[in-house]
Amino acid sequence: MRKISLKGLFCPKSLESKQIILTMKITLFLLLFVTFQAYCENGYSQSAKISIPRSTLKVSELLTQIESQTDYLFVYNKKSVDTKRVVNVDATNQPVSEILDKAFEGTGIHYVVEGNNIVLTKNITEHASTQQQKQITVKGVVTDMRGEPIIGASVVEKGTTNGTITDLDGNFTLKVPSDAIINITYVGYQPQSLSVSGQTTFKIKMEEESMALEQVVVTAMGIKRDRKALGYAAQDLNSEQLNKAGTTSLASAIQGKLTGVDIRQSSGAPGASSQIIIRGARSFDGNNQPLYVIDGMPINTTADFDTGNSVTGANYADRSIDINPEDIESVNVLKGQAASALYGIRASNGVIVITTKRGSKNNMNKPSVTISTNLSAQRVSRKFERQDIYSQGNSITAGYDPTSSMTWGPKISELANDPKYGGNMNNQYTATDGMHEGQYYNPKRAQAGLSGWTTPQIYDNVGDFLGTGFTENTNVNLSQSINGINYSFGVNNSHQNGIIPSTGMDRWGARGLVDWKINPQWNTGFSINYSSTKITSAPGANDGIMNVVYSAPAEYDLKGIPNHEPGNPTNQILFRSTSFTNPYWWAEHNEYLQHTNRAFGNTYLEYQPNLGLGENFSLKIREQAGLDIWTSDYATIREMGSTSSLKGGDIENYGSQHNVFNNLFTVNFDGKFGKSDEWRLNVILGNEFNHESIRNWDYYGSNFNFPGFTNIGNATSLTSSEYKRQERTVGFFGSLSMSWQDQVYLTVTGRNDYVSTMPRGSRSFFYPSVSLGWEFTKLPFLQNNKILNYGKLRASFAQVGQAGNYYANYYYTPTYGGGMYSYYPVTYPLPSGVSTFIPYYRVYDEGLKPQNTTNYEIGADLHFFGSRLKVEYTYSLQNVEDQIFYVPVDGATGYQEMLTNAGKMRTHAHELSINTAILQAKDFDLNLGINFTKVNNKVIELAPGVESIMLGGFVEPQVRAQAGCTYPNIYGLGFKRDEAGNLLLLNGLPQSSGNSQDLGNCSPDFTTGFTLGGRYKRLSLSTTWSWQQGGKMYHGTNMTLNYFGTTKESLPYHEGSMIAEGIDEVTGQPNTIEVNKADYYQAYYNITESGIYDTSFVKLRDLTLTYQLPKLGIFDISIYGFARNVLIWANLPNFDPESSQGNNNMSGYFERFSVPNTSSFGGGLTINF
Repeated sequence: MRKISLKGLFCPKSLESKQIILTMKITLFLLLFVTFQAYCENGYSQSAKISIPRSTLKVSELLTQIESQTDYLFVYNKKSVDTKRVVNVDATNQPVSEILDKAFEGTGIHYVVEGNNIVLTKNITEHASTQQQKQITVKGVVTDMRGEPIIGASVVEKGTTNGTITDLDGNFTLKVPSDAIINITYVGYQPQSLSVSGQTTFKIKMEEESMALEQVVVTAMGIKRDRKALGYAAQDLNSEQLNKAGTTSLASAIQGKLTGVDIRQSSGAPGASSQIIIRGARSFDGNNQPLYVIDGMPINTTADFDTGNSVTGANYADRSIDINPEDIESVNVLKGQAASALYGIRASNGVIVITTKRGSKNNMNKPSVTISTNLSAQRVSRKFERQDIYSQGNSITAGYDPTSSMTWGPKISELANDPKYGGNMNNQYTATDGMHEGQYYNPKRAQAGLSGWTTPQIYDNVGDFLGTGFTENTNVNLSQSINGINYSFGVNNSHQNGIIPSTGMDRWGARGLVDWKINPQWNTGFSINYSSTKITSAPGANDGIMNVVYSAPAEYDLKGIPNHEPGNPTNQILFRSTSFTNPYWWAEHNEYLQHTNRAFGNTYLEYQPNLGLGENFSLKIREQAGLDIWTSDYATIREMGSTSSLKGGDIENYGSQHNVFNNLFTVNFDGKFGKSDEWRLNVILGNEFNHESIRNWDYYGSNFNFPGFTNIGNATSLTSSEYKRQERTVGFFGSLSMSWQDQVYLTVTGRNDYVSTMPRGSRSFFYPSVSLGWEFTKLPFLQNNKILNYGKLRASFAQVGQAGNYYANYYYTPTYGGGMYSYYPVTYPLPSGVSTFIPYYRVYDEGLKPQNTTNYEIGADLHFFGSRLKVEYTYSLQNVEDQIFYVPVDGATGYQEMLTNAGKMRTHAHELSINTAILQAKDFDLNLGINFTKVNNKVIELAPGVESIMLGGFVEPQVRAQAGCTYPNIYGLGFKRDEAGNLLLLNGLPQSSGNSQDLGNCSPDFTTGFTLGGRYKRLSLSTTWSWQQGGKMYHGTNMTLNYFGTTKESLPYHEGSMIAEGIDEVTGQPNTIEVNKADYYQAYYNITESGIYDTSFVKLRDLTLTYQLPKLGIFDISIYGFARNVLIWANLPNFDPESSQGNNNMSGYFERFSVPNTSSFGGGLTINF
């Protein structure tokens, strides 16, 4: 049984943190005191019933039994209540009140129910000496420094058990002697003592403790530790701090909130993938995503398929899309290796620990129901505004050309006078149809069955195609905590229509969580989550449709002109070559589908034996087992006539199935030593077992027999492949934590992993960590300092690795489809005459070992002015060695490349967070948070003879990891320059360097996030801003549209001539050759360097305005409006710099006609009852 005592005085239940205190104190009385008073006069104690078999128990044992079967906590003075006294009990479904009445009959002990607390007090008649003095009635109100009432504060006459607890409004009434001293205490606040001196009315303001020193942080393996005891940086967000409104993505909900965390979302498409990188990349071309842990169990969040080096096809959603942000109670990010080392080889990239919502302990009498819903509309965040002066054509002199990809033609207003197509001119079309004054002839219209003659006008092709998206999120949750059982069940739905026709997402989910305190020794529970996610997406890059939408000439009615010939849907009509697809035809006929069914959850059993060593020693044994099972089905359907090179159409059905079992066993020992318990010890020993079975399949059919039936049975050519794989990791770990006088904290951990994906003989790896924290403000001369009220220094060291995937050499069939090679391992000699199998072109190093990351971290946490200003700084150094990647080998070996260890990477990271309470008052407050991150991620070396390796892109340009450069960088053709950096011009035009070169570092110089929020009475406002400075990306869309003459930036170059600045390569003198402006502009934007852009931006990510309505009966209702991604200032013209290509390490740095990012506006409401 938990006994709470402050120097012999009783007080309310000790809560775990200041945050929990502040959020729980109102709901405690609203849900327990007010509701219970309204519904039952005698309160919960008379309705709560328990059963205890006939037995003889000590009073302490009886109270423990009541606590184990209810949510009550007994509060009393140990000196006043004889807990060793023996009582006889025989109760079957008997009210707690009757049991207590009988147990304390004739003892002078009375009890009072205050919320969840049952306060035991000595009968006041025992204080005869006190009663003989003059008694007065003292009244008062207890508030915090802002004037908010403190509910449940203890008000006790000093030296006695005569006391009370403040009510809902912070008021108290107490009879005391006229010369008494009153002690006022509340957890998280400085205690106060007041002399009555005959005074009968008091207004008491309590100061908060210097910080929430007892705030609990969920660390590795679900271990809860005081934040002050950590020797490394950890950052957490609670449910209220997440930007959940109007989003279906966890990555979007935490974006801009955390230091050292880089979140790169590929686009604004429904279900778009996102990359979360903590303190820079660790692997050149491998996985850099953190490990996700939900309710104590790791789950997989990487995408089923990597987009690889390719920039074609549709994006693949990462599996974090299966997590509903509304289900989350808190997110804790373990950044450094010391924080995540206990998770071993899977956690080299950091860990995101998610705790889902549980039943509130305040609602014992009845279930609590929460219903939330929000609706929002999406539009493209930065709409491309094309030039609408000049028409389709290769040049003004060449005239209008209705088949050209370019818009360097004559002015749209002059099309009627075009020699070849103008209705005012004599040409083949007017010769046939007669003169058409003011009109021009477009053969594409005639091909579509319309009149070829049309009047020149402007069409908003981008605005017509990119419509208004729609998102709806609805969540219903039922929770309660009663008789030792805490449960929470919920269902949710997210429906999203994308801004591109036929794209969208539907996600249905359900969850359940139960924690059951069987008795003081045994606890058990489970959590289960199910989601069904369907996504229809759009392709990007050269496979995509945005290239057609953006480049469509302003005078061409892309939406209004039919997209195929009359009666022949397979023969498309487009203003340019049909090697590309009309976007409206694509929306009607082609599909990119993803459908995933997933269930994950775990169950646990805890045993806390009575060691018989007193309250200073405890032991907890925990067994937890979890499953994560999902099946993803994908379909790429391209109808007959999709492009000129795909006249027959094709279909690909492929997918992935995963079955993951995870088992975690831990033994946790806590102890306190010393005369005044100044030494504390925590020891954890454990074992983790993880087994994953994977099955991939791919069925490809091409050349349909006839249109309209896009199924694999209609294909004339079929290929198929299937692949199975199993992986297993077994880990043994231990942790030892010690503290002295709650001032110095030391933690040492070690873990040994055995991994099946590595070669035999190289499967066992040990990883250590050590961290140290010192709260230096506990030094006597710094205590009670009015300026610096809290200060801690911390340092840590750790090593963690990352395993590779080793295969024995095998034979394979070199077919290709859907981004996957089809291969069949063969470990025995092939029969004579079998020639379709060949040795695989890759060989694997038999001495392969894990990549190793060594991390050093130092930092400081400082609080000023009563914690009104909080500053945290962390510096970390990461050295990554033995990188695992494919290294080219001599062709004489019979192979092209070898998977081996080579290369080094070094990362310096600086993280600074500042949080300040600018204003604090009863009716209003204003708070500001700033987070700053600077990461320098550098490739020290690659393999001998290897200068760089490709991460993604075209043959040129590419995103690469290049030795001696910041990771990653852009590699491609630059402008030819002299030693002074001047352009070397040939015939007045810019030239290419001829060889690929480093065109810029992708990583930003720094990123900064701002959160500014405030409250005035019932109205609150929160905003999140992001600032990124520096960094480069290849933006192929801008570059290509400039080359096409489509952008407004190209307008000054459509007519006239110029003499460009630069050096004439022939003469070596400043250029004097005059050239056509359009020729110069096209030559300039035909060189990759022209497509390299700075990605600096400032963005308003989120703005939410909430109003809490006055309570309506049993209903608490809040309404809110929000806007996301609505303001952006960027150096990149025309587009949002956060929209890019791929779901791997090139994401965020390479863009070519990707699906654009979106802004959203909406509102919603939350109802609690």
